[in-house]
Amino acid sequence: MFLSCCGINHNTCALSEREPFQLQKDELAKATSDFKTITGASETVVLATCNRIEFYRIDPEKIDAKEGVKKFYESRGITDNDNLDKLLFVRQGTSAARHLFKVTPGLDSVLLGEYQILGQVKTSYSEACSVNGPGKGLHKLFHNAFQISKRIRSETEIGIGAQGLAGAAVDILKDLLGLNISGLSACVIGVNRSTDMLVRRLNKENVNITILNRTVQKAEKMARTIGAAIQPIENLSEVMSNSDLLFSATSASDFVVHGKDLSSPRDNKQLIAVDLAVPRDIDPRLAESNGVTVLDLDDLKRYLDDVQQDRAVEMPYALDLVEEQVGAFEQWRRKSSDLGASALRKRLDDDRIEVLGQFRNSFRQGDSKALEALSRSLYRQFLRRVNSMDTPTLPE
Repeated sequence: MFLSCCGINHNTCALSEREPFQLQKDELAKATSDFKTITGASETVVLATCNRIEFYRIDPEKIDAKEGVKKFYESRGITDNDNLDKLLFVRQGTSAARHLFKVTPGLDSVLLGEYQILGQVKTSYSEACSVNGPGKGLHKLFHNAFQISKRIRSETEIGIGAQGLAGAAVDILKDLLGLNISGLSACVIGVNRSTDMLVRRLNKENVNITILNRTVQKAEKMARTIGAAIQPIENLSEVMSNSDLLFSATSASDFVVHGKDLSSPRDNKQLIAVDLAVPRDIDPRLAESNGVTVLDLDDLKRYLDDVQQDRAVEMPYALDLVEEQVGAFEQWRRKSSDLGASALRKRLDDDRIEVLGQFRNSFRQGDSKALEALSRSLYRQFLRRVNSMDTPTLPE
């Protein structure tokens, strides 16, 4: 069993570089199925969050993990392989397991210890299961990841006060930019888990909220809980002109907010636009308008890097738990491999004896010992070949 992970994330490249490769939730099942077909891997899971896209696979022997991902994107019409090759990272064997065990509890997130990542990993895994992407190995790997996430949340303080990036964005506006947001007007674009948490947080801060969505009916439930106003997305320009804050988090494949949307005079009124989407919702050229500041996820990351020292103190304890889980997974893999090898050896020897019996009468009686020796020699040679393909430990 050869385990590998290959992908791109916020640590390997900027938001603008990874945008073309991003996959949305409704694409994950097909992506997992296509990746499995294209690569011929035994098991696959495609993991996508707002800051990463990663391809997990299990193969019978060592493979070139980057090559499989490049072929996948070629099938989607993305052929700039030289650029993609520079952006991709690879983890193999134990390192791949360790990586997932750090990702799932938020130890590798922009916002250290954030809890939304667990739900995103579970969603990716569920979508992969719907098309039979994972098998015994990846099922075990991901369930181990869910277990370690729960342990880290309960046995360390790394997640205390943790929130999603939407909530962190509000803190950045308040604490780092020194903005008093109470009484300000905000327009929020999109209806999903991120914006739901965002509007609840803004409501607590006494912000006047208008929710915009392509389907007004979907926004009604969210708006009803906090008494927010609702507008169709077609009224974006008018709402923006009267807003102090703008937040956008949709799954659109292109910009939702353009520079031309801010066409009305604002009488020197400031607008801070926060883009929480990947690919980005807000055209960066909006910042060319007078009084407009645009922040995207990379900007939030730069702010957050300076304010997470308290949670970082808990990191060594969390990493100790990760190593325990890595050891448990490796122990299971060894045992599973040993059981499989034992069954294979017995099956091969049974087949050897059966075939030898079928042809024994076709040879002279004096040849029996020579045939026995030949069959055992072939048996041992085949076993050596099999054993060389399945190493007793996962390679680093």
